[in-house]
Amino acid sequence: MIKFNPPIPKEHGSWAMLIVPLLVGLIISPAWHWRVVALLVAALFFFLVRYPLALLVKKRRRAGAKKDYHLEQWTAIYGGITAISGGWLVLGHQLWWLALMGVAGSLLLIFHLWLVSRRQEMNVTGELLGIFGLALGAPMAYYTASGQLDKTAVALWVINALYFGGTVFYIKLKVRQQPRLPAPDHLSERLVKARACLSYQTIALSIVAMLAILQQAPLLAVLAFIPATIKALNGAWNWQDKKSLNLVRLGITEIVHAVVFAGLVIVAFR
Repeated sequence: MIKFNPPIPKEHGSWAMLIVPLLVGLIISPAWHWRVVALLVAALFFFLVRYPLALLVKKRRRAGAKKDYHLEQWTAIYGGITAISGGWLVLGHQLWWLALMGVAGSLLLIFHLWLVSRRQEMNVTGELLGIFGLALGAPMAYYTASGQLDKTAVALWVINALYFGGTVFYIKLKVRQQPRLPAPDHLSERLVKARACLSYQTIALSIVAMLAILQQAPLLAVLAFIPATIKALNGAWNWQDKKSLNLVRLGITEIVHAVVFAGLVIVAFR
């Protein structure tokens, strides 16, 4: 018998990474079709299935661990709803590109589970690939709503992936790096300590600017990265110590920035 206690991911940041690309893709799409409801269902349950699967992999790493039928049942439920919703869109509406993007997402999920089995799921590569997979929600929503897969859909994927990728480096800077080190006295030293975060942000901003120059994205799309760039510079200067570290406040700040990013991208493309 299935207990109604579904395993739900607790990371608020990952929910923003799921929701923002989907909403951006839907709003920017030149047309709208009610079948997007099925896509939202498929995307939600595909996102949910990763959590119980990861927990099962972690349990099986431990010698003598018993089977967890509760997690297995909910994995089957999440996976079944994803397959039915996605399959209906692909086969019933001939949205064949969704199948390819679904395969890409599945491969990224498999890679994530492999990292979990090796206790490496929190490394930069694993987190970035997971974010790039969630960013597929933008072109998938755009394509499902309009039936078109064009340069705008591709640009939305790149822009969402680049933006949320920056959060990986920023969180590592503020949570894992700065609290463990004494605050440098000089600005130059602080910038050097934050070079990974600042370098990524510079590269991301440069790529979006290049897309705009090549007319693959609107020029205003560059503005969507300005608040995050200012946040990174401010984060490098204002050193985070253990006493002042507040994960809830940091999470809320990231959600606010994600909302601002979404609004600026929508304005840019509309």
